[in-house]
Amino acid sequence: MKKGIWIGGAAAGLILAVLAGTLCFADYRGKEGMQFAADLGNGINIGNSLDATGVREHRDNAQAEYYETYWNNPPITGELFSEIRKAGFRSVRIPVTWDEHMDAEGNIEPEWMDRVQEVVDMALHEELYVILDTHHEMWLNLETDKEAEIGGKLDKVWTQIAKRFSEYDERLLFEGMNEPRLRDSEYEWTEGTKELRDMTNRLNQVFVDSVRGTGGANEERYLLICPYANRYETAALESLKYIDGHVIVSVHAYIPYSFCEGDGGSRTFDADNKGDTEKIDTLFAWLQENYVKRRIPVVITEFGSEDKENGEERLEWLQYYLERANGIGVPCFWWDEGAERKLIDRESLEWKEEKMAEALTEGAWPEERE
Repeated sequence: MKKGIWIGGAAAGLILAVLAGTLCFADYRGKEGMQFAADLGNGINIGNSLDATGVREHRDNAQAEYYETYWNNPPITGELFSEIRKAGFRSVRIPVTWDEHMDAEGNIEPEWMDRVQEVVDMALHEELYVILDTHHEMWLNLETDKEAEIGGKLDKVWTQIAKRFSEYDERLLFEGMNEPRLRDSEYEWTEGTKELRDMTNRLNQVFVDSVRGTGGANEERYLLICPYANRYETAALESLKYIDGHVIVSVHAYIPYSFCEGDGGSRTFDADNKGDTEKIDTLFAWLQENYVKRRIPVVITEFGSEDKENGEERLEWLQYYLERANGIGVPCFWWDEGAERKLIDRESLEWKEEKMAEALTEGAWPEERE
């Protein structure tokens, strides 16, 4: 299958270089990129904190801490990251919504940027890798007739973030977009249309160009790009235009969905039942074929299962999921929102799902887990 590489600056536009024959990605930093992704290990999201939204609907000029606690989580502390590291995790993903913290010109409020930096510093102090993203950005709705406007906002947001962190070392990674999709459409939670997938590719390029253009450590910082809506279906994976450089692919996969999500869904999982495992097997077969075989690093930056008072089944599901992921070297980041998918209580700092946390961290930093 032919592949293309997107090159060029965001301001100058986008140029697709199509090479004759099959494009081989084996030379993309070779083992370096794959090894870097592997070094992240399995991670944990600090969700429903810095990514909270909806405050402006009823309260103007809310302070940063009000946002951070709006979705019923306590303020993030250094002690939280300390406990995460002690448990054996190597990495955290810090979802951040910037939308309600920008003025009409797209300038990020200094108070919000300062708080985000403070939280990033807490995690880095514990020698964790950190993935920083843009999360519930309502302006990032893939309406194709507004692509220029959306791309301009994406460029401005990431230019500001990248400048603030330009001298941070490689332990800090940036993730350009979270589930970019056409909201409230029939294509919202699908692999999308060709037009929507192509738009996602162009926005990925805007993100990479914006960060690289700020110089400093950002010239070689590892960046995460995604298929349309971070989907895992073949059409989404195959359509992603991979960008040469220090880039990792980000995919989300809450599967099987009926088990992982929602009231009224399945509460049972049997690793010996093909009907329960088929979608997981297919996911990792697709990731293997589209990325791993081509030496393209890929990370599942969101996965998890809601607690339906089915702890044994959830543990069996997690162990099976991780077995398949580990088999092809794909790190997985648990979506922890402080609620139904909570591994650690952010108030008491007690692990509520110790066996699940151990499954995620098994083999990580064994010298510190003896």
